[in-house]
Amino acid sequence: MDELSTTDPPIDPTPDVDDPTLVALTPADMVPAQHELLTWCDRKVAAVKAELADLEANLELATAHGWKHASVAASLNRTAKRVTYYEKLKAAVEAGYVIVPNFPIDVFAVRVQRRKQPEKIHDSKWGNSFDAHAELLPAGEGRYVDDAVTYRDESYTETVDGKERHIRRYVTDDYDAVDFPVRLVKPAILEATHRAMALKVFDQMGTVTNQSGRDPIVVGRLLDPRGNRRCVTFFVAWWLDTASL
Repeated sequence: MDELSTTDPPIDPTPDVDDPTLVALTPADMVPAQHELLTWCDRKVAAVKAELADLEANLELATAHGWKHASVAASLNRTAKRVTYYEKLKAAVEAGYVIVPNFPIDVFAVRVQRRKQPEKIHDSKWGNSFDAHAELLPAGEGRYVDDAVTYRDESYTETVDGKERHIRRYVTDDYDAVDFPVRLVKPAILEATHRAMALKVFDQMGTVTNQSGRDPIVVGRLLDPRGNRRCVTFFVAWWLDTASL
């Protein structure tokens, strides 16, 4: 389960002439709003790429002159990740996905590239994180795995001063196959989820937290590389069981 802030804005929090506020009051308003958002994405990607080009030039010059350049290299790395982030945002909008508020969600899949999760050791299998973590890959790369990794029990007993002591040791193991969490959903929901995952754009896939398990809303989420729990959530599918009304 991944509960991210519901107040974090989907784009840069400080508005200016290049960051318009989009408003849609009816479903019909969504079409021009999506078009405006796509235009904004183009400008944002171009602006961050220009920033990246300047940093690349600065790093080259600093290196050539024998100056310290660790801070420039770090800034370049962060900016390159932002380019990837905004390119994914544009790809999601181009594919027709609509941004929704950042509801608390139950993550069921994350996109990764590495063969297996780096090992972590815990002294309890309760209350510890055996979660898989999205790698914030470019669009089209990697694969989706379950949000929880498997783990192995390597607990053992040792004798110290004639006394036996049981040492609990649990080690993260391998990625697991995706397990869609909602049972008895309509096939159309599964198909829509599969299409969204096939794009390999979203860093996480999840369902809006729902204690009853009915009327699931499936979403895809992009994680902002700047951290601080920033993210953008996109609507994927919804199933309404009118018997629950």
